[in-house]
Amino acid sequence: MDMRKNMGVKAVVAVSMVGLLMTACSAEKQTSEQPTSAQQTEKAKDATPTTIEIMSTLAGVAPKETSDVQKELEKLTNTKLNITWVPETAYKEKLNATLASGTLPQVMYTNETKSANIINAARSGAFWEVGPYLKDYPNLSKQMDPEVLKGIAIDGKYYMLPRHRDAARHVITIRKDWLDKLGLAMPKTLDDLYKVSKAFTENDPDGNGKKDTVGLVEDGLNAMVRSIAVYHGAPMNYGVQNGQVVPNFLTPEYLEGLKYYKKLFAEKLMNPDFPIINTQQRRDMMAQGKAGIMIAVESDAPVIQKEAVKVNPKAEFDLIQGVTGPKGLIVSATSGYNGAIVFSKSSIKTEADLKKILTFYDKMSTPEMLTLLGKGIKDIDYKVVDGFVEPVNPRAEDRKADANYLSFGVANPSNELPLRSTDPLVIKGKKLVADNAKIAIYDVTTPLDSKTKTEKGPELDKISRDAQIKFIMGEIDEAGYKKALEQWSKAGGDQIIKEFTEDYKKQGGK
Repeated sequence: MDMRKNMGVKAVVAVSMVGLLMTACSAEKQTSEQPTSAQQTEKAKDATPTTIEIMSTLAGVAPKETSDVQKELEKLTNTKLNITWVPETAYKEKLNATLASGTLPQVMYTNETKSANIINAARSGAFWEVGPYLKDYPNLSKQMDPEVLKGIAIDGKYYMLPRHRDAARHVITIRKDWLDKLGLAMPKTLDDLYKVSKAFTENDPDGNGKKDTVGLVEDGLNAMVRSIAVYHGAPMNYGVQNGQVVPNFLTPEYLEGLKYYKKLFAEKLMNPDFPIINTQQRRDMMAQGKAGIMIAVESDAPVIQKEAVKVNPKAEFDLIQGVTGPKGLIVSATSGYNGAIVFSKSSIKTEADLKKILTFYDKMSTPEMLTLLGKGIKDIDYKVVDGFVEPVNPRAEDRKADANYLSFGVANPSNELPLRSTDPLVIKGKKLVADNAKIAIYDVTTPLDSKTKTEKGPELDKISRDAQIKFIMGEIDEAGYKKALEQWSKAGGDQIIKEFTEDYKKQGGK
């Protein structure tokens, strides 16, 4: 072979090698850039909406099946929600029946976080323990107040997520126009509150020439337990006295609160039907000009004001934080949650499935998502101006129904984007709630466990409640009241105190 031919062969080989190298590189590049069929399948799985079955409580009318809020919620969270709505009045029965059946939805609201059924279900493995996962979800964990979480713990473990709420919301709503008409100052002490109640009852504050108003309106013992007793220095539900965890109604301070109510009742300065009316009837009495003082959550006042001016255009309400008692100005706090959400182990089969649902809750816990559920669709129902929400075209009835989506959320609804409001009662109410948080006292048993309280709580509560109402109404005297409490103690009350005290000390209380 001559030199020229040899060079030609080498050239062909070289070109072939370059071609092969280029083909190999091209194939390698294509392999690295193009996902495998397994990768494509995984990506498709991630893009597929997560179906979540939920059972939750319903207030009023259920959202429409075509609700644009649900569609937007599903779109933003990449989910498909199958929701079973159960009316509030029937929820406890439905919850217990569902637990008994063993066939649970994936996600379920419970309004009884410390009932025997819920505790037994958790201990038997019916629910996922979600506590260890919270750190992986920044929005969700940010919402989980450690003190509130303690309240839903079972054996020191978190089997549920609490529906957070502002804890110290109870303030005093009062008819300011009645104060002005009678030349009275805003009450500052318990004695002032009594005097204003008396004037509102006896001095014709509405000017109609009839004695048809009462000072203070109460439903059941709600204001008594949460505020009147606390103003007198009693614990909120349970407190620590002489090294023991005791119910408030066994304390001398609580008895002073009952005597205060007994005086109001005897002088007809409060509504005589207080044991049987409900919360809405109490609001109605305020709106209709039948009563002038109500101790309740701050959000009631703006609603009552709007209804009251329909009856009397000159009606005007104001809010005060509370009144000073023997121990100064103190207010009560609730647990900081309103029920909780549990996650079924039988319906959520794997840890991966649980994580997908927790991802949904993480996305639901942002201010923007809370605003969607509370206010509707951005740029349709509201717009955001300078960081504030301004309603645009509120669809009142639809949005009232859509607010039910908050029932299976866990973030505090007050953390939605702030509403630009000119309503002085709304503005003042928010400030008072923030002020209350600094001086509020909590029920010490929120994180504690008592087997007897769980099992016999309702029947024992009836004994103490009936005794309190009878004492206020003058049907029994102080000796009769104390005798009824002895019955409570013997029927299981002493055992509750023993169990709570033991758990309190076990958890580091002194």
